[in-house]
Formats: sequence, structure tokens, C-alpha cells
Amino acid sequence: MAKWVEDIIAALANLNGIAPLADIYQEVRKIRSSPHPESLTAIVRGTIEDHSSDSARYKGKDLFFSVKGLGSGVWGLRSFVTETPEASDIDEGSDNENKVADNQNLHAIGNQAPGRTLQKTYRILRDTHLACQIKLLHNHRCQLCDTSIVLVNKKSYSEAHHIKPLGRPHNGPDIANNIIVLCPNHHVMLDYGVIKLDNSKIRINIGHSISEEFIEYHNENIFGASY
Repeated sequence: MAKWVEDIIAALANLNGIAPLADIYQEVRKIRSSPHPESLTAIVRGTIEDHSSDSARYKGKDLFFSVKGLGSGVWGLRSFVTETPEASDIDEGSDNENKVADNQNLHAIGNQAPGRTLQKTYRILRDTHLACQIKLLHNHRCQLCDTSIVLVNKKSYSEAHHIKPLGRPHNGPDIANNIIVLCPNHHVMLDYGVIKLDNSKIRINIGHSISEEFIEYHNENIFGASY
């Protein structure tokens, strides 16, 4: 019979890499041969905690993570958390700083072999570790329109938006209820204050709710702003 940790990994893989404990228990029961011990839930929970550096019990390989800020019992596979793929027009070694190059011809429109020009970063995608976990939780589906983008390599793509932005002048926090998963179109709309947010129209998943405080901040301070 497979080890408990192997069955838990398989169960989470079947659940798209992240799930609440109740769903993990149910999936392990499907995978593991019966009869099941009465202590199955305690064994599964203990095995996860033994293999997660997010737990005080950690003593094995760091296989699982706990999604902080979503309440107790939401766990995921670390191997499923991936960084956002870089677009094809991003220079290698780009540091997202404005770059002034040798040839500052800013009007060379339609040039088949354009010289080096001023590069300006208009928007910054802030993929914190928590943001990557939240995107996995929502299976990379936009919480406003349910769009899911699948790239050529079969990987899914989504963007995480801090509703009250990180950094100055907003100084928003990197916490789960300040993060919303979006498609690129809706991300741009929120970044530039084109649309308001309405909590009743935001799709939620496994108890990941958006704080009304941050929605009000967006609607009062970012929506309608002139950029």
C-alpha cells in the first residue's frame, strides 16, 4: 500500500493542487484502499503538517503549504505554485526600471529594425508568494469574468491584483483579502481606475473573500482617477 504522504500528494494533484482539508480527506478516501482507519483525518492532517514548513510540526520534506489568511485548513502542493511566465517582449535581464539607451529616437514608428530607444514600464505585476498561491486557489480564473487563459505550453495564466496597491502612496498590505485574481483586461481596468468593484459580483472560492475595506478604498481613491 502507498504511503500516506504519497496518497495525499495524489489527492491534492486531483484537486488542482490546493483544497480545504475536508476535500483532501474525501479525495484520500477515494484513492486509498478500504477499510479506512477511524483516525484517517488525524493521520492526513498530521502527515501534511509534518511535511510543511508552515507548521510547527515540520520535520520532513517541505511538500505542502498553508494558505495564510483564508482561515484554517486550506493546504496546497508547493510543486504546483509557479511564477508568472515572462512575455516574449521582455528583454533578458530586464529589471523593470526605465532604461535610456543610446539612440533616443522616440518616434521611430514602423521601423523594421528600430534602434534602442527609451523603455518605460507602464505597469508592474507584483507576484508575491501569497499572490501565486491565491492564483492557484482560483485555478487561474478571473474572479470578475471567469476567463481562463491557457498558454501554448499548457500552463494557465492569470494576474494577481492588490486592490489597495502595495508601496507608496497607497501602502496596501500583502494579505489574502486584499488580493483578487484577474484576467489581463480586468487587471488593466482596475489599475487605471476604469471600473468600480462590487463584492457581490466577485466570484469567491473556498472562503477566499475580499475585504469590503479594500473595495471601498479602490472605489473612493482609484476609480475615476486621472492617470
